[in-house]
Amino acid sequence: MLTVLTLEEGSRLSWRKELTLFFQVTGNYDPYSMPPCIILSEGDLFQKHIDIGNGKLVIGSRPLWNGIASILPVLDGRLPGTVIEPGLFVSWKKEAHDYVFPQIATTIKGIALIETDGSSFRILRYRPLKRDKDL
Repeated sequence: MLTVLTLEEGSRLSWRKELTLFFQVTGNYDPYSMPPCIILSEGDLFQKHIDIGNGKLVIGSRPLWNGIASILPVLDGRLPGTVIEPGLFVSWKKEAHDYVFPQIATTIKGIALIETDGSSFRILRYRPLKRDKDL
């Protein structure tokens, strides 16, 4: 079980486009085994208060392995303390670190609790998160 942050529609669509290019170049089908999301933690943090500030994040371009998956690390933005290094999901394989993505900005929409077996996922719970207003 994973606790993840989901992306707003525009961010989700942009990220899906990048993942399609990743699949076309690498043949790695893993991005389709999870929704576009930022992995926060292994386990259930769903009921905890999640402070995301204005919800805007800047994401790195080089995947790294966080012990669970290859992710793009969060370079800037507010996220809660987590059990693992949080990041935008790329793949279940360590080898994904050879691919370089464009650096992107994204916006968080909500939090979800996901059950996954590495080839498919099921959303167990979901709720939108409140963001601080930009001044």
